[in-house]
Amino acid sequence: MPLSPKNDDSCGWIKSLPKRKANPSIKGVTRTKWVVIGAGYSGLSAAITLAENYPEEQIILVDANSAGEGASSRNSGYLVDSTLNDGHLSDTGLNAYKSKYELNQLAVQCVRDLIKKYEIQCDWNECGKFYATATLKIKDKLHKFHHLLDQLQIENTLFEKDALANRLGTDFYKLAVKTQGGAIIQPAALARGLVNALPENIHLYENSAVLSILKGSPHKVLFEDGEIVADKMIIAINGYMPSLGIKKDRVFPLLLTASLTRPLSLEEQKQINNVEEWAVLSANAMGATIRYTQDKRIMIRNTVEVSSRLQLTPSQLATRQQSHLKGLQKRFNFLPDDIFESAWSGVTCISANNANVFEQIHKNYWVIGCYNGGGIGLSILFGQQIAFQAMQQPQALAKKITARPQAVWLPPQPFLSLGIMAKLAKDRLGAKLDN
Repeated sequence: MPLSPKNDDSCGWIKSLPKRKANPSIKGVTRTKWVVIGAGYSGLSAAITLAENYPEEQIILVDANSAGEGASSRNSGYLVDSTLNDGHLSDTGLNAYKSKYELNQLAVQCVRDLIKKYEIQCDWNECGKFYATATLKIKDKLHKFHHLLDQLQIENTLFEKDALANRLGTDFYKLAVKTQGGAIIQPAALARGLVNALPENIHLYENSAVLSILKGSPHKVLFEDGEIVADKMIIAINGYMPSLGIKKDRVFPLLLTASLTRPLSLEEQKQINNVEEWAVLSANAMGATIRYTQDKRIMIRNTVEVSSRLQLTPSQLATRQQSHLKGLQKRFNFLPDDIFESAWSGVTCISANNANVFEQIHKNYWVIGCYNGGGIGLSILFGQQIAFQAMQQPQALAKKITARPQAVWLPPQPFLSLGIMAKLAKDRLGAKLDN
C-alpha cells in the first residue's frame, strides 16, 4: 500500500488558525474530466487555474489529509528569490544562477498576485532574509555569494557581527549576507487562503489516500472506499511521489521538524532590543533556519532526516524539540525551557541536482513537484503553469521552467537511503556550530 501517513495535529502555524470542517472523503465511483491529486500549494494552484478557465466544468481535487495542511502549512514560510543553499547543493555558474533567480522572481510575483486577488491575509512581509553563520570558517563562501549577487545587480548587504547583533537581537552570528527580495509569510495562512478561494466548480475530497493509479484512457484513481475515473489528471503530491511509484529513481523525501515558541513577553522582547521581524537561513546547508515573527514568536528548524514512515511518534517529536531548544538557547540564553508551544514534522522533496519535476509522463497525465526546500513560490507557479499545459494553453513562462535541468538518476534502495544519510551526517557535522 502506498505511504500516506496522517499528519500530526501539532503544527503551530495551523493551530493559530480557526479550525475548519473537512470535506467528505471519496465514496463510490465518480466520473470527471479533470482530477488533481494533492491539495497543497501546487494542487490548489492547479485546480484554481483549471476552474477559472473552465467555469462550467467540474474539477475534482483530492487530498490524503486535510487540504492545505500537509507540507504546505508546515514549512518555515520563506518565499525566496535569491538562494545560497538549495537542499544540499548550489547551482554553479553565473548564467545558471541568473536563470534560477529569474524563475524564483516570477514565482514570487505569482504568489503576490494571488494574495492580492483573493485578499489572503498571511503576514506577508518583504523584509528580506539573512544568510548567516556563527563561524568564520565559511566567510569566503558568504563573501563569494555577496560578490555574485553584486555581479547580478541583486540587492544585498554584507553584515558584520555588531550590525548583525543589533538587527537580530543576538550576538550568536558572526557574518551574514542579507538579500532583499522575496518575502516571509505565515505558510498555513497562505494555504488556508487558497482553500477558501476555491471556485464553486471545484469538488474537494479530503482524507482520501490514493491506493493506486491505473493509467489509461481514461485514468482510474483507486481509494479505500471509492474510485475516480478521469480523462485528465495532474499529480501534485511532492515528497509522496515515490510512494506511488512516480519518479522514484529521480526524487527522494526527507522529514523535517520545527518548533514555535509562545509570544515573547515584553521583558523578553526588551532583551532582544525590541527588534522587528526577521528571517535567518544558515549559510551552512544543514544549519538552523530561524524566524522572529510578527507576533513576537521564534520558530526554529534544525533537524532533517531520512524516515521510512515520513512521520514521527510523539516521543520522537519531543526528542527533536529538545534539539530545537538547545539551538534556540544558544542564541537567546535567557529563554526558559518551557518556551515552546508547539512542534511538528513535515515532508520535503529533493533531487540530487536540485532539479524540479514539471512534465507530462503519460497521455493526459502530468506531474509536478520536488522543490528542494524552496517550494512556496515554485509550487504555486508550477501548479498554475502545469494547468495551462494540460489545457493546451502553454505560456511562455513554461519555457523557463522546462529549461531547468531534469532530475538525475538516483541509485536503488537501500543504497539511496544509506547514501543520503551519510551526506546528511557529513553536512550536519559541518554545520554543528550553526545549529
